[in-house]
Amino acid sequence: MRPEDRNRGGIVPLSHRAKFDKSNKSPLGYKIHLHSIGTTRDGAVVAINNHGVFRSDDRGQSWKHFSTALRDDTFGHQIVNLGPRIMDHPDHGLLAFGHWFGEVDSYHAYSEQLVALRSRDGGATWGIEEHPAGFRQYEPAVLWHDDRFLFVTRDQTDVRAHQQMTWLPGARPEIIPSNLENPRYVDTVDLSFNPATQRLEVVRSERYRMELWIWSIDPADWDGGQWRRECRLLATKGKFYSTADGFHPAAAVVDAPGGVQHIFVYSGHPNGPAGVFRITRSLDTSRLKDALASP
Repeated sequence: MRPEDRNRGGIVPLSHRAKFDKSNKSPLGYKIHLHSIGTTRDGAVVAINNHGVFRSDDRGQSWKHFSTALRDDTFGHQIVNLGPRIMDHPDHGLLAFGHWFGEVDSYHAYSEQLVALRSRDGGATWGIEEHPAGFRQYEPAVLWHDDRFLFVTRDQTDVRAHQQMTWLPGARPEIIPSNLENPRYVDTVDLSFNPATQRLEVVRSERYRMELWIWSIDPADWDGGQWRRECRLLATKGKFYSTADGFHPAAAVVDAPGGVQHIFVYSGHPNGPAGVFRITRSLDTSRLKDALASP
């Protein structure tokens, strides 16, 4: 990045300045918060983060920075907090999904909107489409399946549950209550279609227990919202918010030829080091469940 792009309005971008540099009320910066990443149909990788939009056409060896994308003078909207995955649809272009999040002086001003960012030029410029969701939908995990977008999204109203949404561009999302509930501390999930089981699967943290679990549902049963709790992938020591933060398994990758899924988990100490950890698991969920249940 060029220094003049990196330091626009202060070295901390607008969205993070509201959290980490509260005395700096400059409105200059980038309007995005969480990070999203995805691949395009022509083989590129596109990433959105707090300094804008980046694209690599050589598998990450070099990157182009779209320096005017999603910043204060080109994006006349609030900070947008994004879910983890960028989609590339043949008719609609690049899509990233999230919700409004307030401004530098009104951070955490949660909205009840589903916000879809769309780029038809590979990531250089972005338009928006937004629709009321009827609840504080937050950091949606998205999947294109059976000619519609499926979402599993945090309900940030009480931070106790995930809800489902079904959506097509131009329409208001259909909200489906689910049984994906926790006593507390829900976070961002991964949503995928498992080609081995032919089921939709969610990798989901139970942060109050410091555990990760797989849940599944038959696509034919999607509208019922009743998921099956399959197996525990990880249990670790510690107390959430005291010894660990994050702990969300967002944007996992299915390797169908290899018969595995790579799950990337972000976690770290609230006031110390953090990192991304990978769990690679078999796509044969039934056999995996039996193996994990064995003494």
